[in-house]
Amino acid sequence: MTDSLLRRPRSKVALSPLRPDDVDEALDLCAQDPVAYVMPAMHLEFAAATGRLITGQLWAVRDRAPRTGLLSRTSRRDAPITGVIWTGANLVPALPGFDDDAIDAVADAMLGRVPRPSALVGEADVVLRMWERVERKWGPTRDRRPEQWLMALSGAPTRPAPPDPGDRTLDSLRLEPVRAASLDDFDAVLPAAVHMFIGEVGYDPLEHGRAGYEERLRRLIRLGRSYIQYGSIQGVRQVVFKAEAGIVGGGVAELQGVWVHPTLRGRGYGRAGVADVVDLVRDGLAPTVSLYVNDYNDRAIRAYEAVGFERVGTFATVMV
Repeated sequence: MTDSLLRRPRSKVALSPLRPDDVDEALDLCAQDPVAYVMPAMHLEFAAATGRLITGQLWAVRDRAPRTGLLSRTSRRDAPITGVIWTGANLVPALPGFDDDAIDAVADAMLGRVPRPSALVGEADVVLRMWERVERKWGPTRDRRPEQWLMALSGAPTRPAPPDPGDRTLDSLRLEPVRAASLDDFDAVLPAAVHMFIGEVGYDPLEHGRAGYEERLRRLIRLGRSYIQYGSIQGVRQVVFKAEAGIVGGGVAELQGVWVHPTLRGRGYGRAGVADVVDLVRDGLAPTVSLYVNDYNDRAIRAYEAVGFERVGTFATVMV
């Protein structure tokens, strides 16, 4: 080997598709922060339970820096896993303790190997640094949310004060209990889910991949992870509250799609509904319930705090 090759700069990390014999080690890594890394943990648990990896969507990050001398190709493949990346519609990195140079190296390794996602989601310092590196190839952004509160609740929820009906237009509200949805509820849940998605993401999902969006909702219902509450507003029985446990893994269930009928907002119905969902989730899915919320959504943050959620970190989302 020539002196020039010996002196050639080397990346600090190696990125390779996760192998079946990597799953247990990768799960141990995700357990370092089960709330932040619930997405890759969910898919790793599926692989552990079924023996099947989703090809091309779970990636292992390994340290390439040699401890003594140069690492051979084989020894690099067997080096300990230091990070995991899930690349589905969203790209979610689990890179505990990575400094800026290491994040840059991972981002460089992704380009040309990992498909451009719809969004990057995860720990803010990692996601925002990673985006700076890949923006030249994957940009521009549709939206950037640099500070989202990552919140979690590991005990019983706090029961807020009863909702305030406010005025006589809601005298006949007649709320039903919060419960898991069934497929018979699909046609009633779908409009609420679409309304929430438009308000949060900014476009109608039924105009951009209707079949996939509807199938995901049906799948969550079949898994018992979609929760609804009916009420009668002006004589019409309809969904007035809903939420999903969109991701479950590592003993954590992440709430998504929390929605309250516009007529009922600001009256405490959302707080009461979330408290009921937390009970249902902790009883059947996971002991810890998490979510993340935009820092500017003061009303939602206050509602989650009233139920007992506490901030445990900061997420960022970059929509591509």
